Amino acid sequence: MAKHENSMIVTSYRVIAVVCLISFLITVGLAGCDLLSQPPAPSQTETPVATTVPRQTSPSTPTYLPPAPTVSSTIGLTIWTTEAFFPTQDTASGQLLAEQWQAFEEAHPNVKLQYILKKPYGKGGILNFLKTASVAAPTVLPDLVILDTLELKEAAQAELIQPLDDLISSEVLQDLFPFARHSFEGQLVGLQFEADVEHLIYNTNKIEGPPTTWRDVLSGGATYIFPAGGKGELVNDAFMIQYLAAGGQVLDKSGKPALDKDVLVEVLQFYKDCLEAGVVPASVLEFEDLEDCWGVYVSAQAAMSNVSSAKYLANRSVLKNTSFAAIPTRDGNVATLSKGWALAIVTDDPGQQAIAAQFIKWLLTPQNNAKWNLAAGLLPTRKAAFEYLGIADPYFPFARQQLENVYPRPMGPAYEKISRALQRAVQDVLKGEASPQEAAEAVTAALGQ
Repeated sequence: MAKHENSMIVTSYRVIAVVCLISFLITVGLAGCDLLSQPPAPSQTETPVATTVPRQTSPSTPTYLPPAPTVSSTIGLTIWTTEAFFPTQDTASGQLLAEQWQAFEEAHPNVKLQYILKKPYGKGGILNFLKTASVAAPTVLPDLVILDTLELKEAAQAELIQPLDDLISSEVLQDLFPFARHSFEGQLVGLQFEADVEHLIYNTNKIEGPPTTWRDVLSGGATYIFPAGGKGELVNDAFMIQYLAAGGQVLDKSGKPALDKDVLVEVLQFYKDCLEAGVVPASVLEFEDLEDCWGVYVSAQAAMSNVSSAKYLANRSVLKNTSFAAIPTRDGNVATLSKGWALAIVTDDPGQQAIAAQFIKWLLTPQNNAKWNLAAGLLPTRKAAFEYLGIADPYFPFARQQLENVYPRPMGPAYEKISRALQRAVQDVLKGEASPQEAAEAVTAALGQ
């Protein structure tokens, strides 16, 4: 019995021991969970100390971070141009233009010029493409465009080009010849950078000096030719130069026909008198343009002829016994008309407009304007450019005088109708089918004046 009791006591102690051990382990386990889930609170008597883990490096590993890549800030300036004004190595003027464009990029390292070649006229030409792209794909439109000055007003009327008044400095504008500043409805829309004007050349073996007035032409007896055939049934510049120099008006302020019949009669009478005096042959009606006159003059069949400055500059090195002069007019007033190409801005983005204006100014610096036009055989449109051409060559002071006296070319929707009516009058008078008075009255009647 005593033995059995002792065994029971031992068992009880063992059970108690096991229970105590389990309780201890549970307490420790719970405490361990708290250590893993919560950081130990710092002792209130201790100050935390920051520690730095040293970077593991090797002699071949740099101890610095590379600089962050920079975002490109290059700005593209897209230009639509034609073959005559394309930077290329094929021509002297193209090479010079390439140099000038490259110099602009070097002076403006954040700008990249992007030039796109277009046809000058017709379907797929610059103006035609501007019209179609503005409707179908406006995102492909350029920032800057080179346009024939004859198409500037049409482009402006269609709102394809932007006003330049606030973009071009007064320094540039004031130095341009007046004819080179092209406006539409009171706003500047294009700047002409090259010019081709009409003037006289004469054979120094046939006449000692050129005539300056109509009276000189009639009394001199020397044969004088100019185009009177009317290309495309439109009156030639030769006639318009005479009419404008005599004080004639073409359009009123609203763009409607406003011909001066008395002046018109005077010019037609001059044509008739020249024909009757034998100084102007009837064959001038076969000459549609200045090119038709050229062959007759160089074959010495005429003592004097109208010519374009570009044609003269391209051939003067081989011309013999030839000099130049202003076209003879009624009162001896110097007068001519100009053809050429102009720079115009298309983009309406202010930032792109500012860059385009900088490029225009660059091309029109006197030195750039002089050098490129000299290489191209054309005339610069900035007065200061002639300082670089000098006075050693007498043609350039003469050319500057011509540019000072360029008349604004009549343009607008009504002008084609006027031009056709004037050409009919020229033909009727030179063919003897109408008197100058009758022909002039027919013109004003056709125009509703």
